[in-house]
Amino acid sequence: MTYQKRMKASDVFNTSTPVFGKKTTFDKAFPEIADVKVEVTESGEGVTQFTHKRSYSESRLGEYIDCSNPACYNGGFHIADILREMVRNKQADLTTTAICQGHEGSPKGRKIYRKCLNHFQIKVHIGYR
Repeated sequence: MTYQKRMKASDVFNTSTPVFGKKTTFDKAFPEIADVKVEVTESGEGVTQFTHKRSYSESRLGEYIDCSNPACYNGGFHIADILREMVRNKQADLTTTAICQGHEGSPKGRKIYRKCLNHFQIKVHIGYR
């Protein structure tokens, strides 16, 4: 089955206008972080040997990490919330899980067929300034 590309969580965020606050760079959002490493292991639909395990540093991080399910609209999870909570608690290391926030549906996301079932194992290490 061939899927038309669906917008993922980062796409939806990047094309939206925030009601409160404004979009900014990673360095401005997290001035206390010197370096960060995020390792994500994804399970579920559309996951391949290339997308199964991914690593991110501060230069590649945004608000969201996207889901690999080609039928999923607005898929992924909110990594920035995890980082904000870690900074608030002065936490250096965290291992956690997340489920995809998206849903499988029509290409523009108007019709929802079901919630996306992909899930993520997340390991984060923060080095503070």
